[in-house]
Amino acid sequence: MAAARWIALKSRAFGASVALAFVAAAALGGCRSLARFDTEGTAAYCGAIVGGNTFHDGFIRSGAPPSLELSLTLDTSSLTTRPGSLTSNDGATGFCSPAPLFDGAPLRAIPKMLHDALSQADLGPGHEHTFFAWIDSVCQGTMLAVVSLLTNGDVEVRLLKPGPEQPADAPEDPAKSPGFALFYLQRRASGCGF
Repeated sequence: MAAARWIALKSRAFGASVALAFVAAAALGGCRSLARFDTEGTAAYCGAIVGGNTFHDGFIRSGAPPSLELSLTLDTSSLTTRPGSLTSNDGATGFCSPAPLFDGAPLRAIPKMLHDALSQADLGPGHEHTFFAWIDSVCQGTMLAVVSLLTNGDVEVRLLKPGPEQPADAPEDPAKSPGFALFYLQRRASGCGF
């Protein structure tokens, strides 16, 4: 009887340790370093604004094609300070012409937000890590950037531009309007060319 109890206890202990080993292996296998998103040298994440009026209000002149592009550099070791910078390609045609909207503008982390649940935002499947940062444009003021590092190695950037509500009878002026823009960026070893 004692031998049967001893075998039963050993079996449970072995089963628990095997289960714990599987959980630990799964946890370690699920952790991936964000350093793979770092850009070095001339490398950058490049991409255009997502088409459709709902994704570029306040960023594109009325009637103009959605041709705004971004170049993003990243340093994931600095996510809590200055995780990267943005440059745009719209110097000739944008709101800040002859300067681009963003000209090597540093992304500035929002330290107070790191202590809030919003810093753990999960934008759904395929989004590995999302962070929020302030970004100063050349002529349109400070904006909020929401940067999502994707599991496939690409990056999404959402820009939110504050602005006062415009009267209903005022002519539409995207340069003075609040705005939202979504960009899908892919890594290029040689940079974006602007």
